[in-house]
Amino acid sequence: MTEQRLIIEMAQGVDLHGRDDTKAARRAVEQALQGVSLPIFGTLGLHRDEMRVVVHIGVPRPDAVDVAVIAGLLPYGSVEVSVERGGMDVPVDDEVHVMAVAALEVFLSKR
Repeated sequence: MTEQRLIIEMAQGVDLHGRDDTKAARRAVEQALQGVSLPIFGTLGLHRDEMRVVVHIGVPRPDAVDVAVIAGLLPYGSVEVSVERGGMDVPVDDEVHVMAVAALEVFLSKR
């Protein structure tokens, strides 16, 4: 069955002191989620678990991201998380601030 994308939402997150790519990614996803509201599900009598949520993360060290932590942030639907090299390390004095970017896509099967 073909799907249609309902939304795409993007955001960034930063870990200022721990050089933690998962924390920066989590903050990016949380920021993106704050900008999303999907009243269409209730309006059309659909169940939220019918959606497929695809999360794209860009961080300096993709292998350092705990994908299960990121997937656990999404309360509904089937969740797919992909992590690739991106984001940025910002050196500040003797620390490195880690910046992550996130894009969330929500898909629903066409009826």
